Amino acid sequence: MTTTQKERGVGKAVKWAYIMNGGQSGLTALFTFVLASVLGPRDFGTVAMALVYLALIQVFLEQGLVATLIQRKDLRDDHLDSVFWMGLSLSLLLMGLSVGLSRWWAGVNHLPELALVISALSLLLPIEALDMVQRAILQREMDFKSLSVRTNVGVVVGGVVGLAMAFRGFGVWALVWQRIIQETVALILLWQMSHWRPRFRFEVKSIKELWGISIANLVARLGVFSSLQSDALVMGMFFGPMAVGLYRLADRLINMVLSSATGSIQSVSLPQFSKFQHEPAKLRESMLTFIRLSAIVTVPAMVGLAAVGEPLTRMLGNNWGQSATALKILSVFGIVMAFQYLIGPLLQAISKPHYAAAMTWGHGLISVVTLAGAAIVLKNATVDRQVIGIALARVAVAILFFVPIVFYFLIKTCRISIRQFVVTVTPSFLAAFAGAAAVLGVHATGWHPAATVVVLAVDVTAGAIAASGVLLALDSELRLLVSSYASRLMNPKELDTVVS
Repeated sequence: MTTTQKERGVGKAVKWAYIMNGGQSGLTALFTFVLASVLGPRDFGTVAMALVYLALIQVFLEQGLVATLIQRKDLRDDHLDSVFWMGLSLSLLLMGLSVGLSRWWAGVNHLPELALVISALSLLLPIEALDMVQRAILQREMDFKSLSVRTNVGVVVGGVVGLAMAFRGFGVWALVWQRIIQETVALILLWQMSHWRPRFRFEVKSIKELWGISIANLVARLGVFSSLQSDALVMGMFFGPMAVGLYRLADRLINMVLSSATGSIQSVSLPQFSKFQHEPAKLRESMLTFIRLSAIVTVPAMVGLAAVGEPLTRMLGNNWGQSATALKILSVFGIVMAFQYLIGPLLQAISKPHYAAAMTWGHGLISVVTLAGAAIVLKNATVDRQVIGIALARVAVAILFFVPIVFYFLIKTCRISIRQFVVTVTPSFLAAFAGAAAVLGVHATGWHPAATVVVLAVDVTAGAIAASGVLLALDSELRLLVSSYASRLMNPKELDTVVS
């Protein structure tokens, strides 16, 4: 395969990864907004507390094996078969454990109705087990087109079911069944699209061959969990579902942007970095490309999200207004994580997941201690102060911990200097500030229409035009990319030849 063909393959993979994550995030945001306007922070907080509980159990189910299957060069059928049957068996055991401990977790959070919600959502565990090997194969093959279709169709079907139940007064169960139906539909489509089928074969030897890296990946994933989910855990135990619901709405909006932007790049970066793990020059070039892409799609979006936070939350109703300030604060966290998310795939690709484990565990432990301390101080405060306090604590830890680490690995592993990093991301930051300035300029005119949706539409349009104009003016490569796509609109088959 020629270099040009490889570049085309990467460009195609990135495009479909964006369609997958962007579509999922956009559709999820749409359904979330409508559901939030029908339901309330307490229902969202209750489901969030249940999903955090299940997310921890899912870490032990997956055990870092998906990343190992993607990264391993000499992957055999017996590896796939063994991982599949081990995962399915383990999922049934973990589902029983989840249901058995549900009342205990509900008691810890002082929310008796949480036990039944957890029991129902435990169905996600065997669904995940049936999904993970098939998903790893498609990611390894960089078949993000199939992954995109199954993901987005699942979101649509689950969202429609959730909305129908919400409007009929099912409350929290609308959110529960939205998630179960979404994952079930995605699983059915995944099996229809994948060519691989498991055979009735399990070999301990095959698992042992994967175990070294997968254990390191598991430790890293546990660190990621403590790093990213500790806020919801702490808030659930100290504050209750109302504060959790308000905070998680802001956090979910940030994660939607990250998922549709940096998440897409991250999905492609692991197989791409793995190809160049023994070629330092190409690895450095690839990392710079992914940093630039991450900055372009994430930084303006995060700053823009902060700028339109108030009209955005007002659209959901008066109950959600307290999420606006948290959204502004967490946008800083989103920018930091956009670059940090590239370090994990990099370390996995060069077979050093234990570094990623140490990094995430360090951040996770510091986060738990810091957030627990903040929660103790804020326990008797008003709900809005609790939400803002946790958001500030989370951002402070991320900046002080991750920023030095990101630069360390970029310099040490990829030979990328701080100056090169700054030059690469500067156009995106300038574009973001231009977009925010445009929104503030609209507000400074004193124009305040009665309809919040009109305010939001004008803010988004003004910010997007200003940010896009500055970005295109400063980034010559982006101008070439946009010109290439524009010139090929009349010939869609040639779109795949555009290299991201």
